[in-house]
Amino acid sequence: MKHTRFLVLITLAFASVMATSSSPDPMIFVSASPCDPVARHYLDIPKDFDCEMIKWRLSLYKDPRNQSPTRFELSYTYGMTKPGTEGFMNGGFAKELKGKWTATKSTSQRAGSHVYQLIPDSRPGTISFLKLDENVLHLLDLKGNFMIGNAGFSYTMNKL
Repeated sequence: MKHTRFLVLITLAFASVMATSSSPDPMIFVSASPCDPVARHYLDIPKDFDCEMIKWRLSLYKDPRNQSPTRFELSYTYGMTKPGTEGFMNGGFAKELKGKWTATKSTSQRAGSHVYQLIPDSRPGTISFLKLDENVLHLLDLKGNFMIGNAGFSYTMNKL
């Protein structure tokens, strides 16, 4: 009887761990965007810091059982561009945000599309992207509108 009870407890513990785990292979999206006031706000980049570009790397994890959103990792580097390269002067400044993410149906931008919302663990607020297709996300501003890039950078993220 004790042996059976032990096996049941082990099985329940394993199921609990599996229920909170996320997919080992995330969806990864990358982009290079301008360092404008909205992006600075989302990423907590000081307003008075010299910054022209932000490189984003977004990893979205899903529950392997039902493919529902679980967690995200957003790595980003920002700073002044290094002329003639794709890099930064002095290597730029690298930071990371982690947290949970959700996917909801879009009601304003594109019917049938999904809005992905990142909910960071370390600070209040969300960062929203419109899923344009399986391979493309686009950053939305604080009012849910498309962010507009410039001649050198955009707010479109491409899947790796």
